[in-house]
Amino acid sequence: MPEQTFKIGETVTHEEMGPVVIRSAPFAWIYGRESRYVVEVTEGSRAGKHVAIIASRLSAAAFEHGAAVLVAGERCTVAGGPFVDKFAPARPWYVVENADGSHETSAAHLLTLASVDEPIEVGDRVRVLEAKYAESEHGKLGRVVRTDGTWTPRDGGLHPYQVELDEGSTIEVRRVERVADEPASTFTHDGVTYDLTASYRDRDNDLWSFTGSTNAYGRPLVSMFADRSGGRSIGSVVEAYGPLTKVTD
Repeated sequence: MPEQTFKIGETVTHEEMGPVVIRSAPFAWIYGRESRYVVEVTEGSRAGKHVAIIASRLSAAAFEHGAAVLVAGERCTVAGGPFVDKFAPARPWYVVENADGSHETSAAHLLTLASVDEPIEVGDRVRVLEAKYAESEHGKLGRVVRTDGTWTPRDGGLHPYQVELDEGSTIEVRRVERVADEPASTFTHDGVTYDLTASYRDRDNDLWSFTGSTNAYGRPLVSMFADRSGGRSIGSVVEAYGPLTKVTD
């Protein structure tokens, strides 16, 4: 396997001394087949010293400041590091910032790079991954109606998402994943499931049909017009003119 190469001035990680800065181009070593670098030690008791190091003892610094990482499955941001304890130089650590703004330390080997995804926004269709006290809803699909929630249960993390599930209930959620925004064939409101391909009559015998569009919160729109122009959310129509009866003939 070819040796990994580094540039002068690049910060890399030594397996024992932690973060070091490359101060020379690679050079051959008379007593060995591996090339070496002169590096400057940045942490610990040998900080500031320059040492010749075998190339295989070096690796690229894994996490830059501001990098999105996972700690025990939770998404965090690198706020500082790597740092090295003089009593454990082979175990660098980082300071990470949690989603709720708090900070904690974590050993480097416990961090993994998180995927770079577009932030979840209001209106996104998602799958619920984690919701404290609503574990029975894990895996269900719904629409995000809020992303700035502040609820934090005592024995759980911040739940920033409010998700309206396809079945109609709304829950506070800690983690979600975006799913393909495929049009649903049904929608449940207040315990009643409506067929989005059907038409409905209200209590005044007026006919309403789904337009195929949704409002900003992902709720289907219905219209009385033949060309399906305009439209009101199914919830507002049910409240004002319901109950709605499906046309079957």
